[in-house]
Amino acid sequence: MKTLLTTLLLALSFHSQAALIKLESLHNNYQVGDTIELQLSISNLTDTLGGFFSELSYATEGFSLLGWQFGNGFDDGFGSLQFADLDALAGLLALDDYADPAAEESVLAAHQGNGFVLATISFQALQAGHFLFSLSPDWTGALTFDNAFVTTSFSDLSMQIQPTTSPIPAPASLLLLAAGLLLLRARKR
Repeated sequence: MKTLLTTLLLALSFHSQAALIKLESLHNNYQVGDTIELQLSISNLTDTLGGFFSELSYATEGFSLLGWQFGNGFDDGFGSLQFADLDALAGLLALDDYADPAAEESVLAAHQGNGFVLATISFQALQAGHFLFSLSPDWTGALTFDNAFVTTSFSDLSMQIQPTTSPIPAPASLLLLAAGLLLLRARKR
């Protein structure tokens, strides 16, 4: 009996995967002064979602927030209820997006599939170094269309910003080449 119960619980646990909320960078390499675009996305969906809430923290000495744009996963064509709150001094950005209570669930399900982009966030890199973008475990999650909490896990994003590199100017190289040729010509005479 214990073996049967254990087997049943293990089988059910494989089917009850948590939705994954993650931050992803659109590129791998960034330098000081570059614009960095991050995507906040959700995957492993088994239900149609009715909304999400998140709080992102970032290093204010390393980044300047340029802006954000919500995805269309909660918009059935008549808009969604979007909220944002920025504390620029603390480096905290709260983003919430909810489907209208009268939204058409089938349209939302088509937009969402089994995963979609919740928001795109843009920053400018201010200094070189190793930085972390993290999601608050107390204020990051999702709701089903029926307003039940979705079991979620999430991942933070670690990023290395390189110092700007200055290329070797081509005119100086040509000037050195010309000077060398003039010296050779002068020696032949």
